[in-house]
Amino acid sequence: MKDFDSWNEIKKKIDSETDAPDRFPKEGEVWMSNLGRNVGFEQNGGGDNFSRPILVIKKFNNHMFWCVPLSTKQKPLDFYFNFTDPHNQKVSAILAQIRLMSVKRLRRKLYELNSEILDGIRTALKSFL
Repeated sequence: MKDFDSWNEIKKKIDSETDAPDRFPKEGEVWMSNLGRNVGFEQNGGGDNFSRPILVIKKFNNHMFWCVPLSTKQKPLDFYFNFTDPHNQKVSAILAQIRLMSVKRLRRKLYELNSEILDGIRTALKSFL
């Protein structure tokens, strides 16, 4: 059984943070974030704080943005965009899991993608719409 209770306690703490954002992500940046314990086949975070790296796709304001979760498991599927990150690690953007997210979930910036990879991911996302 999934541990929703632990995630709910963390989520309460995240939500109680001040509304004045102190993290200002930019499109194309990869951040470690508290993604949470989710339902069904939705991508979960891992570890004690349910964290996972995410890629900022589109920033709407200083509070909200679209993102996709990242995985170290590359798969030859249409909704996975496989690439190599700046640290030479194999990574996949899970395009089917695009979501709106609050900056409150962000923990720390990991790296920034080059514009060529980001453009490829955006093109692949647009093909689904």
